[in-house]
Amino acid sequence: MRQPTSGLLSRYLNIFMGLAYMGGGIFLIASSQSFGMLPSGALRYIFAAILLIYGAFRMLRGFQRFRDL
Repeated sequence: MRQPTSGLLSRYLNIFMGLAYMGGGIFLIASSQSFGMLPSGALRYIFAAILLIYGAFRMLRGFQRFRDL
């Protein structure tokens, strides 16, 4: 039986958004200038770690849903 397009699209979006969250976390860790808009100090690294963990969780959930096809 063929999977509906909306279900397949949501699986791809889970993986893509997981990558986007992880990329945001890496950007916060790697960027040296905050331009007054990004958090600074320890809060910056805490927020980056939260983004990385949430991105990994979201990607894992997307991959698990692909396995359930």
